[in-house]
Amino acid sequence: MFYCEILSGLWISDIDVMYSKEFLKDNHIDIIMNCTIHYNFPEIDIEKHRLPFSEMMNERDIQMIQDNIDKIVHFINEEIETKNILLCCYNGKSISPLLVALYMKKFSTLSTKNIIESLKTKHSDINLPIDLDIIL
Repeated sequence: MFYCEILSGLWISDIDVMYSKEFLKDNHIDIIMNCTIHYNFPEIDIEKHRLPFSEMMNERDIQMIQDNIDKIVHFINEEIETKNILLCCYNGKSISPLLVALYMKKFSTLSTKNIIESLKTKHSDINLPIDLDIIL
């Protein structure tokens, strides 16, 4: 299982963590954002949102991000003050951190380089599947 708290109350993880009721309870997760196409949500009473990304980032996924990025990052920004959010994807090290990076790019003064460096300090295996500047 892979998980990491990137910002206070904003977690990324692989798909297995989403099914860990103990993790969700221990970390007071209020919202799950499932960034997969194929995995169902756990059967628990929690707010759930699906962002249907392919396992290997493709053109459709990039277009989906471009079309919905404002909605996604504004949702995170509105909820993060009072709720803990888990963004989970297949391995937890690419799509989920990409969305966090885009959130940080939108709502912080950090450069793209500093955002990527910041994510790498949380876990060295984080690897963004596309260039942030392509999206925003």
